[in-house]
Amino acid sequence: MFTGIYQSIAMLLTVLAYYVMDFILIRKYSDQRSTGESGRSWGYTAFALAMGLVLIVQPMLLPVLGYSTTSHWGLLVQLVGVVVILLAYSFHLWARLHLCQFYAERVETVPDHKLIDTGPYAWVRHPVITSFFGFTLGMFLINPAVTTLIVIIYVVWDFGHAAIAEEKLLSENVPGYKEYMLRVPRFFPR
Repeated sequence: MFTGIYQSIAMLLTVLAYYVMDFILIRKYSDQRSTGESGRSWGYTAFALAMGLVLIVQPMLLPVLGYSTTSHWGLLVQLVGVVVILLAYSFHLWARLHLCQFYAERVETVPDHKLIDTGPYAWVRHPVITSFFGFTLGMFLINPAVTTLIVIIYVVWDFGHAAIAEEKLLSENVPGYKEYMLRVPRFFPR
């Protein structure tokens, strides 16, 4: 099992790759938003980056918070974590490309908001959130530590509440969303 600096590098690459993709996609679609403003929430971004920083430095500064083994299965678990993260990136990118200008880091609708039910949205109502579950699970498999466990708990709690709030808002403002909710599951395909 890789530990210390190697786990920190894996966490850094995960956070960095996500935010590079995120900044590119938000910038690409910001001009198409009918509100004229970005979907970015700087408060959320700062909080998420702070959480990412904790995950990056913990394996080096506080390794006692993590679990490690010298058995070969430990390395196998970490490799599974890398695969889970790569799958989460792919699913996230696919979802964001279908969502286009309707993506926002906050629960909102825009004046020209419409139902997106193509691509991953034909399988689950919240594929972006599902991808966050994948990111955090993958990071936990790479660095099984108290810090990554806390992040998983937070992500499930926070994004679970955000999904419910978003569904309420969309069902009140987007034609066809109530019917969509009846036929498509929330986070995981049937």
